[in-house]
Amino acid sequence: MNVLDFLDANKYSGKNTFVEQAQFIKDNWGWLKYSYAIAIKVRSRMDTLGMTQKQLSERLGCSQQHISVLLNGRVNMTLETLAKLEDALGIGLLNPSLTEFQEGSQPAYLCDSAIDPCASPRPQTKNLVSSYKPRKKKGPKKKE
Repeated sequence: MNVLDFLDANKYSGKNTFVEQAQFIKDNWGWLKYSYAIAIKVRSRMDTLGMTQKQLSERLGCSQQHISVLLNGRVNMTLETLAKLEDALGIGLLNPSLTEFQEGSQPAYLCDSAIDPCASPRPQTKNLVSSYKPRKKKGPKKKE
C-alpha cells in the first residue's frame, strides 16, 4: 500500500465547515468588522476593570453564555445591546459624533444630571436660521 492509498483510505469523512465559515465571513464582512472591533474593546475594558463574563452578564441582565457569544465577535448586535454594554462598562462603543449634536457636548452616558439628560446646551436653531442665506436662483441662459 502506498502513501496515497493510505491517505485516501483514512481521509476525514465528516463535514468540513471551513469553506462555509470562510464564505460566511466574506458575505458578512460589512458588519463583522464592527462586531470584532467591539468585542476587542469590550474584552479590553473588562480586563481593565477586572470584570468577569459572569459579572458583566449580571449588569446586562442576561446569561453568561450570551456574553460569551457577544465576545466571540460574530454577533450582529442591536443598538440596545450596544447601549447596555456602554452603560455597564462606562465606555463609548459607537463613534461619539453620532450622539453629540454640538461641538463640545458630552454623550448622555457621561452626564450627571437626572433631570436634564445632558447638561450641555442644545444647538441654537435661531443662530442657524439667521445665518442662512438663500442662493440666488439662476434664470435661463440668455441667447446672444
